[in-house]
Amino acid sequence: METKHLRTCLVLLIYDVAGLSPSSAWSRRQQVQGIMGESFTFPAPVLTRGFLLYEGLGNLAVVFRRNADTNVKGKFRDRLQWDKQTGFFTITELKLQDEGQYKVDNSDGQKILTTFQLTVYKRVSKPTVDTQNCSVLCSVENDRDVTLSWTRGKEILNQTREKEILIQTSSPHLNTTLSLRLDIERHPETYYCEAKNPVSSERLRVDSEEHCAPTKTTQVNLRYIPVIPSAALLVFPGVFLFYFIKQKPGDGTQVLCFTCSSLLISVHACW
Repeated sequence: METKHLRTCLVLLIYDVAGLSPSSAWSRRQQVQGIMGESFTFPAPVLTRGFLLYEGLGNLAVVFRRNADTNVKGKFRDRLQWDKQTGFFTITELKLQDEGQYKVDNSDGQKILTTFQLTVYKRVSKPTVDTQNCSVLCSVENDRDVTLSWTRGKEILNQTREKEILIQTSSPHLNTTLSLRLDIERHPETYYCEAKNPVSSERLRVDSEEHCAPTKTTQVNLRYIPVIPSAALLVFPGVFLFYFIKQKPGDGTQVLCFTCSSLLISVHACW
């Protein structure tokens, strides 16, 4: 272990004497994001010789003649890797404390210095909804750069159409709860409560038919209005009035008879 560390120091000394210490003729900067608990790979290869540096700690790794020394102590212990095939440095099991400024100094041919400003985020929590009389309250645990929004739209074949953002909110006060209330419409529509940050998003689907059912009065009206004309069609054609002339036996007198008939009533009278 100590021998390898001494070899790293020797390599750094050789680089410094040869004028190859971490510096570059050409540089670039990138803003990058990582997810807590996952791995992050710096997209700047070092295949033959170069360095990975971190603000406040200096060198984290040295690559020389296609071999790397990534045996660092402290907070990066056993979490720093170098891929010989791609030349990429990777930090595993990211922590919030890992964010900061990193530099990859590539001395393969043209010297290139790439500076990465790494920000580490937690994955956003899944929102919850509470419904009361067609008013839906969506809530989520707040964290850095979290935005909570209500959108409207539909999905077809797992692809979301362009959604209309109805309302959204965010807050700089962490460890609180973000909440948004939305009054949903009674006719069929699909809404989404979405929580997101720069590295992740979570959302809940809300259907107006499920969370905003018609009232009891509305249900009765809808149920019986179409029945009334149907009942009328059955009753009124079945009611008719007719008369006939009947001859009274014995004296040959004719009398006028009326008959009222329906499905339920039958009346016969003669005068």
